[in-house]
Amino acid sequence: MHKIGILGGSFDPIHCGHIAIATSALEECGLEKVLLMPTKNQPFKVGKHVADEMDRLNMVKKAAEENDGLLGSSCEIDYGGISYTYNTLKELEKTYKDGKFYFILGTDAFISLETWYMGKELLSSTPFILAVRPGYKESERKVAVEKYRQKYNADITVLNNPILYISSTEIRERVEKGESISELVPKGVEEYIVEHGLYKKEN
Repeated sequence: MHKIGILGGSFDPIHCGHIAIATSALEECGLEKVLLMPTKNQPFKVGKHVADEMDRLNMVKKAAEENDGLLGSSCEIDYGGISYTYNTLKELEKTYKDGKFYFILGTDAFISLETWYMGKELLSSTPFILAVRPGYKESERKVAVEKYRQKYNADITVLNNPILYISSTEIRERVEKGESISELVPKGVEEYIVEHGLYKKEN
């Protein structure tokens, strides 16, 4: 079985913080690869700053090209309807028939995992890799880890990922102001944003 990580998100744009989590998961969990998977556009995300799904996918692919073991995936963009994690995993199983999937997520999403669509089934069947920020909802995270392990026999690995205080919102705001983002995103992503005029202030 091939151990494959999945890191999803809006990736609007993908940045060095996302890459740090993905590469930590690769190294610490012995994964063969990590799929970077942009979600489809959501209605509440519509606005002048939001890049369309193909731009976000292309930026993810640019970032993946610069990092061994990372691969951009269009699975959730290609899949019709709402991108439920349970359904996404079922779709991936058709492509990677000999793959064992590990879902990578942050503290906020992890704490609410039990309430997701088919969340209880996911906790019972899918290994999870938890990226953390020291002090950030640490007590809630520890309670959730213990609860999920006891209640669902959940397979949970807590990463020792490097802490990079970067947000996609900050990057979009910097681009709008004409400020540098070279230390916040992979080089190919910065070049793509410039080339396609993403996140520029509308007149």
